[in-house]
Amino acid sequence: MNRFIECVGVGKIYPGKTENVEALRGIDLVCDAGEFVCLLGRSGCGKSTLLQMMAGLERPTSGQIAVAGRELDGPSPDAAVVFQDHGLFPWMTVQKNVEFNMKARGAKAAERAKVARHFLDMTSLTGFADRYPHELSGGMRQRVGIARALTTEPKALLMDEPFGALDAQTRGRLQDELLQIWEKQRTTVLFVTHSIDEALLLADRILVFSPRPGRIAADIRVDLPRPRASQSAGFSALARELRGLVGADRDID
Repeated sequence: MNRFIECVGVGKIYPGKTENVEALRGIDLVCDAGEFVCLLGRSGCGKSTLLQMMAGLERPTSGQIAVAGRELDGPSPDAAVVFQDHGLFPWMTVQKNVEFNMKARGAKAAERAKVARHFLDMTSLTGFADRYPHELSGGMRQRVGIARALTTEPKALLMDEPFGALDAQTRGRLQDELLQIWEKQRTTVLFVTHSIDEALLLADRILVFSPRPGRIAADIRVDLPRPRASQSAGFSALARELRGLVGADRDID
């Protein structure tokens, strides 16, 4: 496998009014091209901070982050980010929202429309191109956000709890759809979650974060065949191991 994202000694300290807050300390990790990696841990352990630094949206206080062999000094052209808040423009149709990143990069109208239609089809949004965000369900709005991220053909998809605000049924459906897209595209995915079951359903590897300052407490490989059944013995055994690592009796929502 080829190393695609690499963090060496990464730390992050935020200045405070009375004292500084150390969010992350000594993060060393390698993510290979095409891997699906989940960052798992309790709220406030620095998972989202690390994801934003890997996207180039924040700078580390210490250490280095490289994407595709280049040290980051700003937003990475090789990565796209999907947040829990999908960030759609309410005055734009679904089609225009999905085309937005391509338009910003100078793509011509005909090409934008063609690519947008392709990813709308891929994310089960066929027939909704002329709708506005307020006319869609939460799950559909999140699909639009994923489609928009995919239009620039990113080599890495960085996802910050994208399904956290959805009901269980919609969340499960989008998890399945995300895996189908990943299996087709083989984009490198880093996915932040605080759900043990979600991490086990999705990931090749799970990086377990300790409480603040966030550190990688464990790197667990998930050698279970897909699609995965949460009732299987292997799934249950890994879930028990992860609960022990994060100190939770159940999912840590």
